[in-house]
Amino acid sequence: MSLTVLSWRGRWGTALASAVSGPFERATGVRVTHRFHVGLALPDALSGALARGGRPPVDVVWSNSVPALRAAAAGGCVPLDPARHPVLGELRDRARPEGHDSFPCVHPYAVQYVLCYRRAAYPDHPPRSWEVLTEPRHRGRIALYPGGNGFIPIAQVMGGGDPAAIPARMDPCWSWLHRLRGQIGALDYSVGMEHRLRRAELDLCFRALPNVLAFQTAGADVDWTVPREGTTDTLDALWIPAGVPEDTAELAARYIAFALRPDVQRAWCTRLGVLPVHRDVPRPDVLSGTTLPAHADDRSGILFIPEAVKAAHEPHWGRTWNQVVQCDE
Repeated sequence: MSLTVLSWRGRWGTALASAVSGPFERATGVRVTHRFHVGLALPDALSGALARGGRPPVDVVWSNSVPALRAAAAGGCVPLDPARHPVLGELRDRARPEGHDSFPCVHPYAVQYVLCYRRAAYPDHPPRSWEVLTEPRHRGRIALYPGGNGFIPIAQVMGGGDPAAIPARMDPCWSWLHRLRGQIGALDYSVGMEHRLRRAELDLCFRALPNVLAFQTAGADVDWTVPREGTTDTLDALWIPAGVPEDTAELAARYIAFALRPDVQRAWCTRLGVLPVHRDVPRPDVLSGTTLPAHADDRSGILFIPEAVKAAHEPHWGRTWNQVVQCDE
Protein backbone atom coordinates (compact mmCIF):
# COMPACT_ATOMS: atom_id res chain seq x y z
CA MET A 1 0.00 0.00 0.00
CA SER A 2 1.27 3.46 -0.85
CA LEU A 3 0.23 7.09 -1.18
CA THR A 4 1.71 9.97 -3.13
CA VAL A 5 1.27 13.38 -1.50
CA LEU A 6 1.81 16.74 -3.19
CA SER A 7 4.18 18.76 -0.98
CA TRP A 8 6.25 21.90 -0.84
CA ARG A 9 9.97 21.82 -0.12
CA GLY A 10 11.96 23.47 2.66
CA ARG A 11 10.52 23.87 6.16
CA TRP A 12 7.07 23.08 4.81
CA GLY A 13 7.97 19.70 3.39
CA THR A 14 10.19 18.78 6.33
CA ALA A 15 7.36 19.52 8.76
CA LEU A 16 4.90 17.41 6.77
CA ALA A 17 7.34 14.51 6.58
CA SER A 18 8.29 14.51 10.25
CA ALA A 19 4.92 15.33 11.83
CA VAL A 20 2.42 13.68 9.46
CA SER A 21 3.77 11.35 6.78
CA GLY A 22 6.40 9.57 8.86
CA PRO A 23 4.09 8.88 11.83
CA PHE A 24 1.31 7.79 9.44
CA GLU A 25 3.66 5.30 7.78
CA ARG A 26 4.68 3.87 11.17
CA ALA A 27 1.07 3.67 12.38
CA THR A 28 -0.43 2.11 9.26
CA GLY A 29 2.34 0.50 7.22
CA VAL A 30 1.30 2.63 4.23
CA ARG A 31 4.30 4.00 2.34
CA VAL A 32 4.07 7.76 1.74
CA THR A 33 5.98 9.49 -1.04
CA HIS A 34 6.11 13.27 -1.43
CA ARG A 35 5.98 14.87 -4.87
CA PHE A 36 7.42 18.38 -4.60
CA HIS A 37 6.41 21.59 -6.34
CA VAL A 38 6.98 25.34 -5.92
CA GLY A 39 4.39 28.08 -5.60
CA LEU A 40 0.64 28.25 -5.05
CA ALA A 41 -0.65 27.13 -8.45
CA LEU A 42 -1.24 23.42 -8.90
CA PRO A 43 1.37 21.59 -11.00
CA ASP A 44 0.41 21.32 -14.67
CA ALA A 45 0.25 17.52 -14.51
CA LEU A 46 -2.35 17.66 -11.75
CA SER A 47 -4.37 20.48 -13.34
CA GLY A 48 -4.36 18.65 -16.65
CA ALA A 49 -5.54 15.38 -15.10
CA LEU A 50 -8.40 17.17 -13.34
CA ALA A 51 -9.40 18.92 -16.56
CA ARG A 52 -9.36 15.66 -18.57
CA GLY A 53 -10.94 13.53 -15.87
CA GLY A 54 -7.87 11.30 -15.85
CA ARG A 55 -5.86 9.64 -13.08
CA PRO A 56 -4.11 12.36 -11.04
CA PRO A 57 -0.35 12.03 -10.44
CA VAL A 58 -0.89 12.35 -6.65
CA ASP A 59 -3.37 10.83 -4.20
CA VAL A 60 -3.44 13.65 -1.62
CA VAL A 61 -3.09 17.31 -2.50
CA TRP A 62 -1.60 19.74 0.02
CA SER A 63 -2.19 23.15 -1.49
CA ASN A 64 -3.28 26.67 -0.77
CA SER A 65 -7.03 27.06 -0.26
CA VAL A 66 -7.60 28.97 -3.51
CA PRO A 67 -6.79 26.13 -5.96
CA ALA A 68 -8.57 23.71 -3.61
CA LEU A 69 -11.75 25.78 -3.67
CA ARG A 70 -11.57 26.11 -7.45
CA ALA A 71 -11.15 22.37 -7.79
CA ALA A 72 -14.11 21.83 -5.46
CA ALA A 73 -16.28 24.18 -7.53
CA ALA A 74 -15.41 22.17 -10.64
CA GLY A 75 -16.19 18.84 -9.01
CA GLY A 76 -12.52 17.95 -8.76
CA CYS A 77 -12.43 16.85 -5.11
CA VAL A 78 -13.45 13.55 -3.52
CA PRO A 79 -15.55 14.61 -0.47
CA LEU A 80 -14.41 13.65 3.01
CA ASP A 81 -17.00 11.79 5.11
CA PRO A 82 -17.44 12.95 8.74
CA ALA A 83 -19.28 9.70 9.54
CA ARG A 84 -16.18 7.68 8.61
CA HIS A 85 -13.75 10.23 10.05
CA PRO A 86 -15.26 11.78 13.21
CA VAL A 87 -12.25 14.06 13.71
CA LEU A 88 -13.86 16.35 11.11
CA GLY A 89 -16.50 17.20 13.72
CA GLU A 90 -13.86 18.25 16.26
CA LEU A 91 -12.48 21.14 14.22
CA ARG A 92 -12.96 24.88 14.33
CA ASP A 93 -15.35 26.48 11.88
CA ARG A 94 -12.59 27.67 9.60
CA ALA A 95 -11.56 24.12 8.81
CA ARG A 96 -14.66 23.72 6.64
CA PRO A 97 -14.64 25.59 3.29
CA GLU A 98 -16.96 28.59 3.29
CA GLY A 99 -20.33 27.96 1.74
CA HIS A 100 -20.04 24.17 1.92
CA ASP A 101 -22.10 21.86 4.12
CA SER A 102 -19.67 19.04 3.37
CA PHE A 103 -15.88 18.73 3.25
CA PRO A 104 -14.67 18.72 -0.39
CA CYS A 105 -11.38 19.71 1.24
CA VAL A 106 -10.33 20.59 4.77
CA HIS A 107 -8.22 23.50 6.03
CA PRO A 108 -5.80 22.03 8.60
CA TYR A 109 -4.37 25.33 9.89
CA ALA A 110 -4.24 29.09 9.35
CA VAL A 111 -1.04 30.88 8.29
CA GLN A 112 -0.19 34.44 9.29
CA TYR A 113 1.84 36.79 7.12
CA VAL A 114 4.40 39.00 8.85
CA LEU A 115 7.04 41.60 8.03
CA CYS A 116 10.48 40.00 8.09
CA TYR A 117 13.40 42.40 8.59
CA ARG A 118 17.16 42.23 8.80
CA ARG A 119 18.18 43.07 12.35
CA ALA A 120 21.11 45.16 11.09
CA ALA A 121 18.66 47.40 9.22
CA TYR A 122 16.56 47.91 12.36
CA PRO A 123 18.95 47.61 15.32
CA ASP A 124 16.86 49.66 17.77
CA HIS A 125 13.29 48.48 17.24
CA PRO A 126 11.23 46.56 14.69
CA PRO A 127 9.51 48.45 11.87
CA ARG A 128 6.28 49.86 13.26
CA SER A 129 4.28 50.43 10.08
CA TRP A 130 3.98 48.96 6.61
CA GLU A 131 4.84 52.46 5.40
CA VAL A 132 8.53 51.56 5.85
CA LEU A 133 8.26 49.67 2.55
CA THR A 134 8.11 53.01 0.75
CA GLU A 135 11.20 54.55 2.40
CA PRO A 136 13.91 55.53 -0.13
CA ARG A 137 16.63 53.65 1.79
CA HIS A 138 14.86 50.39 0.98
CA ARG A 139 14.67 51.01 -2.77
CA GLY A 140 15.23 47.70 -4.54
CA ARG A 141 15.60 45.94 -1.19
CA ILE A 142 12.15 44.56 -0.35
CA ALA A 143 10.60 41.22 -1.26
CA LEU A 144 6.95 40.41 -1.96
CA TYR A 145 5.23 37.33 -3.37
CA PRO A 146 4.39 36.99 -7.08
CA GLY A 147 1.04 38.48 -8.04
CA GLY A 148 0.68 40.28 -4.73
CA ASN A 149 -0.21 37.07 -2.91
CA GLY A 150 -1.42 37.94 0.59
CA PHE A 151 -0.57 41.62 0.29
CA ILE A 152 -3.75 43.08 -1.27
CA PRO A 153 -5.60 43.95 1.99
CA ILE A 154 -2.49 45.61 3.41
CA ALA A 155 -2.10 47.81 0.34
CA GLN A 156 -5.81 48.63 0.55
CA VAL A 157 -5.45 49.86 4.15
CA MET A 158 -2.21 51.74 3.49
CA GLY A 159 -3.94 53.53 0.62
CA GLY A 160 -6.64 54.73 3.00
CA GLY A 161 -9.23 52.10 2.05
CA ASP A 162 -11.22 49.48 3.91
CA PRO A 163 -10.63 45.73 3.41
CA ALA A 164 -14.41 45.30 3.58
CA ALA A 165 -14.62 47.24 0.28
CA ILE A 166 -12.65 44.51 -1.50
CA PRO A 167 -13.32 43.57 -4.30
CA ALA A 168 -15.81 46.34 -5.18
CA ARG A 169 -13.63 49.39 -4.49
CA MET A 170 -9.89 48.78 -4.69
CA ASP A 171 -8.52 52.08 -6.00
CA PRO A 172 -6.75 52.73 -2.63
CA CYS A 173 -4.90 49.43 -3.01
CA TRP A 174 -3.66 50.07 -6.54
CA SER A 175 -2.82 53.71 -5.74
CA TRP A 176 -0.58 52.74 -2.82
CA LEU A 177 1.07 49.97 -4.80
CA HIS A 178 2.20 52.56 -7.35
CA ARG A 179 4.42 53.92 -4.58
CA LEU A 180 6.22 50.58 -4.38
CA ARG A 181 7.43 50.71 -7.96
CA GLY A 182 11.19 50.56 -7.78
CA GLN A 183 11.16 49.52 -4.13
CA ILE A 184 10.81 45.82 -4.91
CA GLY A 185 13.97 43.80 -5.29
CA ALA A 186 12.36 40.36 -5.35
CA LEU A 187 8.96 39.09 -6.47
CA ASP A 188 9.46 35.46 -5.62
CA TYR A 189 8.74 32.55 -3.32
CA SER A 190 11.02 31.86 -0.38
CA VAL A 191 13.27 28.92 -1.27
CA GLY A 192 16.82 30.29 -1.39
CA MET A 193 15.88 33.80 -0.26
CA GLU A 194 17.90 33.31 2.92
CA HIS A 195 21.07 33.67 0.80
CA ARG A 196 20.04 37.16 -0.32
CA LEU A 197 19.25 38.09 3.26
CA ARG A 198 22.63 36.86 4.48
CA ARG A 199 24.31 38.91 1.75
CA ALA A 200 22.29 41.96 2.90
CA GLU A 201 20.74 42.37 -0.55
CA LEU A 202 17.26 42.59 0.99
CA ASP A 203 16.11 44.52 4.06
CA LEU A 204 12.39 43.73 4.30
CA CYS A 205 10.31 40.75 3.21
CA PHE A 206 6.57 40.22 3.34
CA ARG A 207 6.43 36.51 4.13
CA ALA A 208 4.35 33.76 5.65
CA LEU A 209 5.68 33.20 9.16
CA PRO A 210 6.93 29.63 8.46
CA ASN A 211 9.23 31.06 5.78
CA VAL A 212 10.74 33.57 8.22
CA LEU A 213 11.35 30.81 10.75
CA ALA A 214 13.08 28.86 7.96
CA PHE A 215 15.30 31.88 7.19
CA GLN A 216 16.34 31.97 10.86
CA THR A 217 17.10 28.25 10.89
CA ALA A 218 19.23 28.74 7.77
CA GLY A 219 21.35 31.34 9.56
CA ALA A 220 19.89 34.62 8.29
CA ASP A 221 20.05 37.33 10.96
CA VAL A 222 16.41 38.32 10.67
CA ASP A 223 13.41 38.79 12.91
CA TRP A 224 9.72 39.44 12.29
CA THR A 225 6.97 41.74 13.43
CA VAL A 226 3.33 42.61 12.83
CA PRO A 227 3.06 46.33 11.99
CA ARG A 228 0.44 48.42 13.81
CA GLU A 229 -2.00 48.40 10.86
CA GLY A 230 -2.39 44.62 11.18
CA THR A 231 -1.65 41.83 8.76
CA THR A 232 -3.32 39.18 6.60
CA ASP A 233 -3.60 35.43 6.75
CA THR A 234 -4.26 32.49 4.49
CA LEU A 235 -5.45 28.90 4.67
CA ASP A 236 -3.97 25.80 3.15
CA ALA A 237 -5.96 22.69 2.30
CA LEU A 238 -5.77 18.91 2.20
CA TRP A 239 -7.90 17.16 -0.42
CA ILE A 240 -8.26 14.09 -2.58
CA PRO A 241 -8.32 14.82 -6.33
CA ALA A 242 -11.09 13.28 -8.40
CA GLY A 243 -9.92 10.30 -10.43
CA VAL A 244 -8.05 8.58 -7.59
CA PRO A 245 -9.16 4.91 -7.41
CA GLU A 246 -11.67 4.19 -4.64
CA ASP A 247 -9.37 2.04 -2.49
CA THR A 248 -6.57 4.61 -2.74
CA ALA A 249 -9.04 7.42 -1.97
CA GLU A 250 -9.96 5.64 1.27
CA LEU A 251 -6.28 5.51 2.26
CA ALA A 252 -5.95 9.18 1.32
CA ALA A 253 -8.92 10.06 3.54
CA ARG A 254 -7.29 8.17 6.42
CA TYR A 255 -4.10 10.17 5.87
CA ILE A 256 -6.00 13.46 5.99
CA ALA A 257 -7.92 12.42 9.12
CA PHE A 258 -4.60 11.43 10.71
CA ALA A 259 -3.22 14.92 10.00
CA LEU A 260 -6.18 16.40 11.92
CA ARG A 261 -5.68 14.35 15.10
CA PRO A 262 -4.82 16.56 18.13
CA ASP A 263 -1.38 15.00 18.70
CA VAL A 264 -0.47 15.29 15.02
CA GLN A 265 -1.86 18.82 14.77
CA ARG A 266 0.24 19.88 17.76
CA ALA A 267 3.44 18.50 16.26
CA TRP A 268 2.78 19.71 12.70
CA CYS A 269 1.62 23.23 13.56
CA THR A 270 4.44 23.71 16.09
CA ARG A 271 7.02 22.82 13.43
CA LEU A 272 5.43 25.22 10.94
CA GLY A 273 4.46 28.07 13.28
CA VAL A 274 0.78 28.14 12.25
CA LEU A 275 -2.60 28.05 14.01
CA PRO A 276 -4.12 24.55 14.28
CA VAL A 277 -7.79 23.97 13.54
CA HIS A 278 -8.40 21.21 16.11
CA ARG A 279 -10.23 22.79 19.02
CA ASP A 280 -8.12 21.00 21.63
CA VAL A 281 -4.76 22.17 20.30
CA PRO A 282 -3.39 25.57 21.49
CA ARG A 283 -1.44 27.91 19.29
CA PRO A 284 2.33 27.28 19.11
CA ASP A 285 4.63 29.07 21.54
CA VAL A 286 6.18 31.09 18.71
CA LEU A 287 2.86 32.96 18.41
CA SER A 288 2.50 33.64 22.14
CA GLY A 289 2.85 37.23 23.31
CA THR A 290 2.03 38.64 19.87
CA THR A 291 -0.92 40.54 18.45
CA LEU A 292 -1.67 37.57 16.21
CA PRO A 293 -4.92 35.62 16.70
CA ALA A 294 -5.35 33.17 19.57
CA HIS A 295 -6.85 30.45 17.36
CA ALA A 296 -7.85 29.77 13.77
CA ASP A 297 -11.34 31.29 14.09
CA ASP A 298 -10.02 34.46 15.76
CA ARG A 299 -9.63 37.46 13.44
CA SER A 300 -7.88 39.78 15.91
CA GLY A 301 -5.39 41.96 14.07
CA ILE A 302 -6.22 40.34 10.73
CA LEU A 303 -7.20 42.39 7.66
CA PHE A 304 -9.59 39.66 6.72
CA ILE A 305 -10.64 38.63 3.22
CA PRO A 306 -12.78 35.48 2.85
CA GLU A 307 -11.11 32.62 1.02
CA ALA A 308 -14.05 32.46 -1.40
CA VAL A 309 -13.41 36.08 -2.41
CA LYS A 310 -9.75 35.29 -3.00
CA ALA A 311 -10.65 32.25 -5.10
CA ALA A 312 -12.99 34.32 -7.26
CA HIS A 313 -10.81 37.39 -7.76
CA GLU A 314 -7.12 36.53 -7.38
CA PRO A 315 -6.57 35.95 -11.14
CA HIS A 316 -7.79 39.50 -11.86
CA TRP A 317 -5.83 40.90 -8.93
CA GLY A 318 -2.68 39.21 -10.21
CA ARG A 319 -3.09 40.72 -13.67
CA THR A 320 -3.70 44.19 -12.23
CA TRP A 321 -0.75 43.77 -9.87
CA ASN A 322 1.53 42.99 -12.79
CA GLN A 323 0.33 46.11 -14.59
CA VAL A 324 0.83 48.34 -11.54
CA VAL A 325 4.03 46.98 -10.04
CA GLN A 326 6.59 47.33 -12.82
CA CYS A 327 9.81 46.57 -11.03
CA ASP A 328 11.98 47.25 -14.06
CA GLU A 329 10.80 50.82 -14.61
